Amino acid sequence: MSIKITLLGTGVGIPQPKRSQSSILIQNEMPLLCDCGSGTLLRLTEAGIGIREINTIILTHLHLDHTSDVMALANARCLLQLKELEVYGPVGTEMWIEKMHNAYPYLEKMQIPVQELRPNDSLYMKNLKITIEEAIHSVPALSFRIESDSSAVVYSGDTEPSSKIAEMARGADLLIHECSVPEPFNVTNHTTPLKLGGLIRDVNQVIFTHLYPETQGLEHKMALDFERVSGIPVDIGRDLQTIAI
Repeated sequence: MSIKITLLGTGVGIPQPKRSQSSILIQNEMPLLCDCGSGTLLRLTEAGIGIREINTIILTHLHLDHTSDVMALANARCLLQLKELEVYGPVGTEMWIEKMHNAYPYLEKMQIPVQELRPNDSLYMKNLKITIEEAIHSVPALSFRIESDSSAVVYSGDTEPSSKIAEMARGADLLIHECSVPEPFNVTNHTTPLKLGGLIRDVNQVIFTHLYPETQGLEHKMALDFERVSGIPVDIGRDLQTIAI
């Protein structure tokens, strides 16, 4: 069965026109939300997805630009008389959810069960298999390979270029990878086109996401830099872009 991907948020913690914060929607038999930064609820509405449909979130890490709308989603579901929002994430997610839940006592009826994930774990959700890999970031962070019986997409979350993620992405139909800044920026915890292009092989298509304001006007050059060293076509992600694989 094919997978439909909608990029809900392709930006970062710094506000930019037309880019909300990190979030991706995976649709197969069930909708799965990967990350839930500020603006996610609005983008879901614009994409025609009802809050009732979203009962599972999987988080790459706990930075605000990936989690700001988690409790907003819980609140919206509570207002619709829905009782549960299931959350998966890295080590520390359970404590974080507990603190956030305690901060909003009027959400006491909303159940938010948490399952913490570790590198090399696997999950099965309906028709999807999700493989977990470690990302290289300033806090515990994860990357995901999400597979149906016929398609595979990899979502890096925030990370430096990683040989582990490159290996996990081999054979994937699509790699959605952060590429926060263009060359010649020298950054830690994030990715630039040439450093990523030197690692990625055997992927059908790449989409850049998690774009800082420094990328504005340089998107074409970023794509050319990556394609020159990788030989793989790349697109610069945009909010509400959809891809079917």
